[in-house]
Amino acid sequence: MKSFRFTLEALRVVRQRHEQKAMEKYAQTLIGKRTALDALEAVEHELARSWNEWREKMARGCTAADAMQAQVYQRSLKLRQEECARTLETAERRVNAAMQAMLIARQQREIVDKYCEHQKARYKREEARNEQKFMDDLAGRRGGNSLLTWKPMENPL
Repeated sequence: MKSFRFTLEALRVVRQRHEQKAMEKYAQTLIGKRTALDALEAVEHELARSWNEWREKMARGCTAADAMQAQVYQRSLKLRQEECARTLETAERRVNAAMQAMLIARQQREIVDKYCEHQKARYKREEARNEQKFMDDLAGRRGGNSLLTWKPMENPL
């Protein structure tokens, strides 16, 4: 009997590639999210440092122009912080969408894999049935010859 051949192998390969691409896109979106998070943390760190400097200047005493300049800088940092937070939210949405796409691609591939397993099990059952039939035929031929030569025994009593 010929070896097992999955009839939907081409579809299986396509589904595997689709899943691989979805996984790669998911990884890229995770990297993008990490980059956005790092940028937000850097701005927040700079904003905290700026506030500390401003408090120190105010405690030591500074000119009104210096205090105003520090506040303008802090407002610009606050705007950058808000922009980074929006970027992070967008990145999180992309991560979620990419994860959903990856899960769907995995499910589609698993459906084809499951069908392959069923087809392979059916093939193995058919192979076993054919092998049994062949063995039965061999046993029948051997048994058939002995039946032709068999003669009933005369009554020994």
